[in-house]
Amino acid sequence: MLTTLFSNSRIRLLATGMVFALAAGTMARAGTDRGTAQALITGFLQSWETGDEAAFTAALHPEVLFAYPGGRLDYDEITSLFAEYQAEKKDIKIYFADYFITNGETHVTAYQFAATDRETDQRFAVGTGVVCQIKDGKIVLFKEYWDSQLAPMQKAGELPLDEGEIHPWPASVWLRPDTID
Repeated sequence: MLTTLFSNSRIRLLATGMVFALAAGTMARAGTDRGTAQALITGFLQSWETGDEAAFTAALHPEVLFAYPGGRLDYDEITSLFAEYQAEKKDIKIYFADYFITNGETHVTAYQFAATDRETDQRFAVGTGVVCQIKDGKIVLFKEYWDSQLAPMQKAGELPLDEGEIHPWPASVWLRPDTID
């Protein structure tokens, strides 16, 4: 491809060197290797399912920002939310996507969070994308992207659960121009 873009051999050599320098610079600044990042993030998410507060807090950096549609939580707020969820929800299940993308600094994956409200016995299953960053071997940024209307609509019987299928909305619901207002 470079030979097509650059006919002059000196320019071609310079362009090739720049490509390798950019790749080397990207590798040099990589912060956390894929296996370590994936294990940390997966363990953090599994702690919601197991209720393991020690594993949950051990994964979090003291400066953590946990962000989701409509909220941003610091360390104390997210640990409080964890305790609330453990008290208010049962049968929590995490379904993981079959991909994990990283450049060493930013880590991206998806999962589905399913649970049953203890008070109403209503189940919901929400798929979410997540962007994470790690500092000092702990999660310092955890940003979720999900539709905040999904769980209430499932609880009201307006949408199916499609539990175990990781999508932004239930997999059996197709958004088409005739169904979108």
